[in-house]
Amino acid sequence: MRLTALATHVPDGRIDAEQIIRDAGGTPSEARVFERLFGLGQVAGCSRLETRFDQFMRIMEDLEAQNADAPPPDTLIHVRGLPMRDGVSGAVMPRLRREFSFLSQVQQKFDLDQTNCAGLIWALELARTLLRAGRARVVAVVAGDGHERLRLADRYVPGSTLMGDAFCGLLLMADRSAPADAGLHIGPISLACHPRFSFGYRGTSAQMGTFFAAHGQIVCKTLQELGFDWDCRSALLPHNVNRLAWHSFCAETGISADRVRLGLLPDIGHCYTVDPFLLLKQELINPTSSLNNDPTTSATLMSVGMGGYAAGCQVRAAAVPPYFPNLQRSGSHALSA
Repeated sequence: MRLTALATHVPDGRIDAEQIIRDAGGTPSEARVFERLFGLGQVAGCSRLETRFDQFMRIMEDLEAQNADAPPPDTLIHVRGLPMRDGVSGAVMPRLRREFSFLSQVQQKFDLDQTNCAGLIWALELARTLLRAGRARVVAVVAGDGHERLRLADRYVPGSTLMGDAFCGLLLMADRSAPADAGLHIGPISLACHPRFSFGYRGTSAQMGTFFAAHGQIVCKTLQELGFDWDCRSALLPHNVNRLAWHSFCAETGISADRVRLGLLPDIGHCYTVDPFLLLKQELINPTSSLNNDPTTSATLMSVGMGGYAAGCQVRAAAVPPYFPNLQRSGSHALSA
């Protein structure tokens, strides 16, 4: 399967960690400790003057620009980390299909909203299944969540993370249908659910502690299923749960810390489902990235969601760069390196 277009959007707004934690009943000192320990000083936040339709319109415009010479999608997969109903302005995806010509050929739509932060990689497996079965030709996947209708406190997961807002779009085609030099090849995909963590967000403090303590073990199991090369220099593009979790993972496994990309974490926080793909875009626009300089190199995307859902996949070059000729100019908001 080929990833032929990648679009991302991170809102301009930022919300300080202290503001969020105080809204959840925490003290300024708790916020300072949290920031120092977990490396989360602020998160990206949508403006209350914009809707989720506005966010996804940007994604669609970007995907269309990158797909100018290819067939439009006939299948749409919508991924959310928050299983929350749309606002009073109406359901976002039906409106996009009505108002955006790029989606006029869509014949089928799927929703994934139960696998939390692992959802976008689960959507890759669904797309691969549809393409292999001949039930789809071009699959568009859109993902992302905004918290603008929720309390600030709802962004806070004590002892773990702060949630930010960001959005992502993908176009996927079967290898046999994609131009030989188009995009990135999606390699192995690993999906798993660990039922002992089915309490999700509703666990007790002790249960949540058990889940957080198992993070490294879950990641290791997923990487082993992918055939991850522990000794090479390829990048690991993780969900931005927090700095401590990934530093502990590096210490426990011996993997070099500079292979785990955490550059977006202090700026935008942990964004449901889309973190690894935001980091993938960073790799693709970074001229020194091994993904851009060695066609044999793969990058590994990894996410662990509440409820024990885990997912990972590997991507590699289909040809020499540039894989997405329009990627440098696509998207209205640059991401921090």
